[in-house]
Amino acid sequence: MTPPATSRRCLLIAPLSFYSFHRTLAAGLERRGYAVDLLNEEYPANSFGKVLGKLALPVLRRLTLRGLQARLGAQAPYDLVLIIKGRGLGPAALAYLRTRARRIVGYNFDSFGFNPSPLDWHHLTDRYASFDIHDAAERGLPLVHLFSAVARPVTDDRCFDLSIIQRVHSDRLAYTDRVLRALPAGQRPFVFLYESSPLTFLLGLLRHPRLYARLWPHISFKPLPYAQAMDALARSRVSFDYAHPKQSGITVRCFEAQSLGVAVLTSNLAAVDSGLFEPGSIAHLPKDAPAEALGKLLAELAGRAPRPRRRSLDDFLDDLLDEREAQTARLSNNAGD
Repeated sequence: MTPPATSRRCLLIAPLSFYSFHRTLAAGLERRGYAVDLLNEEYPANSFGKVLGKLALPVLRRLTLRGLQARLGAQAPYDLVLIIKGRGLGPAALAYLRTRARRIVGYNFDSFGFNPSPLDWHHLTDRYASFDIHDAAERGLPLVHLFSAVARPVTDDRCFDLSIIQRVHSDRLAYTDRVLRALPAGQRPFVFLYESSPLTFLLGLLRHPRLYARLWPHISFKPLPYAQAMDALARSRVSFDYAHPKQSGITVRCFEAQSLGVAVLTSNLAAVDSGLFEPGSIAHLPKDAPAEALGKLLAELAGRAPRPRRRSLDDFLDDLLDEREAQTARLSNNAGD
């Protein structure tokens, strides 16, 4: 199949160490006719830069601006600059990107409580959207939900009663332990807990040694390949989703489960109330839910067989870019010239 001719150029600025999200997004943009260049959301693009970002030190913005200038100085202007998260950016970086772009679109797949960096520059974009339900409502921003990139077929082979596939952070291990303890005897779970940093692992181990000891067989320092993760999810009756306590946005895992006809038990009440999921196919797990209530929730969800429904990458890009809005703006500008 001959790829479509590319007549537009896109600069995608995103966290390049966040699984394969940037590659998935770049492939979707290329199918729309963009030639895509990639840059990291912060510089230096290494562990030192990540530490500066997590500490929110002002020097990161200066270093990131220099990194952008060094990499873009010789580039012709882009038709689109798409910023995902943009933790290392600031108003000065946006002013510079304005000289390199015909249109700038931003998106936060964290909440402002978790990633506050865009608070002082999101208004400098042409369009800025959030995945966080509460942030979008409170700040009058477009709400754009994430998507499922699952490419495998739905299966009736449900050999796992429960799947828990997630990166370790905040209270995830504690929730995972509670859910596994409530699982009725004889039921089969699939559990994969990814520790992305030896430092966070050591800190967590010092705080919760017994918890880590119980869950040690499920902890890995290497991420599970996406195809294997989706195979385990597809063969599950229920998937457990833990949303960060500072966020109300619906996780990718929820949309992946929905596309495979898998019921969801989630810590995120906003996902249950969103109306995006078939009634009875998603349930909220309160932090203080007693074990018997948790067991009942798992049993009810396991008895469901939700109809698969897919929110695709194209759906996401349609909502995020809203190119009809951009075309209207271009026509209006041309009429005024």
